[in-house]
Amino acid sequence: RLMSLCHGSALDELKNNETEDYEVIDSQGLDSKTIAILRQCKQLNFNRVEVLLHMIQVLVIDAQQAGVISVPPPILTRVYQTLSRGFVNLLNAKKIKDTRFPFPYAQLSAAMLVVLVFFTPVAMSAMIPEKTWCVLATFFPVF
Repeated sequence: RLMSLCHGSALDELKNNETEDYEVIDSQGLDSKTIAILRQCKQLNFNRVEVLLHMIQVLVIDAQQAGVISVPPPILTRVYQTLSRGFVNLLNAKKIKDTRFPFPYAQLSAAMLVVLVFFTPVAMSAMIPEKTWCVLATFFPVF
C-alpha cells in the first residue's frame, strides 16, 4: 500500500494539470496515524514522497529486526539502494519538467527550418541531375 501511494504521489508531483488523478491500492487500509501524517505533509508543504520513503525504510528495518524478513544486511541494502535510485530518478524527472526550452533556441530552430526548406531544393537540384532522385532527396530531409 505504501509503495503504491509513494508511486502515485511521485506521479502527482509530475502531473501537468490538476485534473489528472492516480489510483492507489487500498488507501483505506492505512491506519489513521499514517493518514494524519500524510495530511500534515500537504499542509506543511513537506514532500510526501520523501515521507513515504522514510516510512517504508522504517518498516523494512522493523521487519528485519523482528525477524519477519530474514535477509542478510548486505542484501537488504539493495532495497535501500533501489528506493534511493527511484527517488533520484523522480528528482531528475522534476528537473526536466520544470526546465523550459529556451526561447532563443526555439526561434533559432524555426529559422533554421525555414532556411532548410528553401535551401535544400536548390542544393539538391544543383547536385542531382535526375528529377526523381532530386525530389526524393529534397522531400526526406525537409519533411
